[in-house]
Formats: sequence, structure tokens, C-alpha cells
Amino acid sequence: MAASSHRFPARRPAGPRDRRSADRGFTLLELIIVLFLAGLVAALVAPSFSGTLESARLRSGAAEVRAVLTLGRTLAASGSRIRSVTFDIDRGEYAVAGEGRTFLLPEGIRVDSARVGREVLERGTFLVRFFPDGSAEETEIVVASSEGGRLRVHVDPLTGIAEAGI
Repeated sequence: MAASSHRFPARRPAGPRDRRSADRGFTLLELIIVLFLAGLVAALVAPSFSGTLESARLRSGAAEVRAVLTLGRTLAASGSRIRSVTFDIDRGEYAVAGEGRTFLLPEGIRVDSARVGREVLERGTFLVRFFPDGSAEETEIVVASSEGGRLRVHVDPLTGIAEAGI
């Protein structure tokens, strides 16, 4: 049986290039450049987060108003009597009348205007009435942010269903 011959590649002597790759480190200049680029990206991205936060507060505020209007409708139908949801535009407060709990809009969010029936309000207080048959006064409440975003909460007069949207 013949011995098989294996050929191994010749080893090269370690040169300056091989020594650097063996150290696997970064120079100070490379670290400074990377940190500068990371800071630049953070500075460009940070302002967009404030708009995102404001938008989330606006959506949250409109959803909370819709939820309390839905609660008023549910209590009217289940209790077989008229129930009202009261709003104080100037203070940003709203509540189901007779329930004892008052809700506040999120910081930076306000009721910009409201239309109940044909009456348009921009200040003061108003109420939205829900009837035992599930119907309600037609209402449109405009919820706005300090940065100019706006969402409308609409109460359908036939069904009493509140919907939040653009």
C-alpha cells in the first residue's frame, strides 16, 4: 500500500498586516468618526419623535372621548333613561353625568370645538344626551393638539354610536 502524500501549504512569516488583524482593535480616529455619525443620526431622528408622541396623545384623547360617549350610550340603554355626557371645553374635562368620575384630556390636547345639533361651541360647557332607544343628539367634537393636529369624534343621531377619526 502506497503512502498517500499530503501537501500542506507553506506558512508565511507574519508581516505588519497580519499583526494588525491579530490585534483586532480600532484606532481613536475610527471611534471618533463612528461616534460623530451616531450623534448626527440621533440629532436628525429626535425631532420626529416629538411629533409621533403628540400624534399618539391626540389619538388617545379622541379614543377616550369616544369611550366615554359609548359609556353614556350604554348606560342610557341599559337603565332605560336619558343619560348625558358633559364637557367643559375650557378645562378639558368630561364626564357621564351622575357617575361621579371626571376625565381629563391628555396634556397638550384640547377640545377645539363642538357641534351639538345645530349649535357650534368653542368655549364653555355642553352636554350630549343619549336616549333609552340607543339614539342620541347628533354631535361632532373636534379634538386638537397644540401642534395643530385635529381629530373628529362623531355621534350618529340614529344609532348613538360614537366614532373617532379624521
